[in-house]
Amino acid sequence: MMDRPSFQEAFGRIQVAHTYREQGGVGIYTLPAFSARPEIDHGFSARIGGVSKPPFTGLNLSFTHDERADVMENYRRFSRGAGFPEDSMVMDSYEHGITVLQVDRKDRGRGYTRESLPACDGLITNDPEVTLITGHADCMAFYFFDPVKKAIGLCHAGWRGALGRIGGNVIAQMRKAYGSDPRDMLCGVGPSICPKCFEVGEDVCEDFEAAFPVCPLRGVNGRGNPTVDLWQVAACQFMEQGVLPEHIFLMGVCTQETMNLYSYRREGRTGGMAAFLRLKME
Repeated sequence: MMDRPSFQEAFGRIQVAHTYREQGGVGIYTLPAFSARPEIDHGFSARIGGVSKPPFTGLNLSFTHDERADVMENYRRFSRGAGFPEDSMVMDSYEHGITVLQVDRKDRGRGYTRESLPACDGLITNDPEVTLITGHADCMAFYFFDPVKKAIGLCHAGWRGALGRIGGNVIAQMRKAYGSDPRDMLCGVGPSICPKCFEVGEDVCEDFEAAFPVCPLRGVNGRGNPTVDLWQVAACQFMEQGVLPEHIFLMGVCTQETMNLYSYRREGRTGGMAAFLRLKME
């Protein structure tokens, strides 16, 4: 069991880095450590490109409120720019919970050209014909890769899902389905609202402190209101499952502060980004 000093020491060893490229007219954020692995491909969309009209201007990848035809075209552009087959996508049907579903090639098109999956925020697979897709605005994207069992996971972690340890649940489901050993796994966190921008009520802050007592996650902003460090919360639940700190990677990009990303906190009515992860064909 970790205590606060040991967690802080371990958290200090986590790599914070990202790369950004514009390819095929769309912007894509990546984790260098994941990009270095030839067995997988991954990324996180920016709002650059796309055909959506205000207030969703750009590459909106959320079907909520926007014109479906525009979002479909945005996904076509995203898949071409990112380099994965459009017909391989399987999308979460998020409910801000901790449900994780195992999917394979029979599920291709679910949530896109076919009916949605049952309510879920996390997806796992060992099928290289599947591209996992999760939707985001300020919420975290968690990436998981087991290079030994050749399995992957991806999830949408809103604050409720993070509080409920959806990251730990993805790891547990990969262990159950594929025999994954957490010590072999790589875990990453995409762009999301950063520690100093995630303002919460006192009750929510106390809930996080009670759930993650080893994390010095409470902060205070310029208005004197509490903030919570969700990046620490993510790392803590990975390490609780046995993931090594050296195998945890943060992009360190704040959605609220980065203007080429959508942010519900910054804009209110706005669009959304998408994370993707897939195994490459051998």
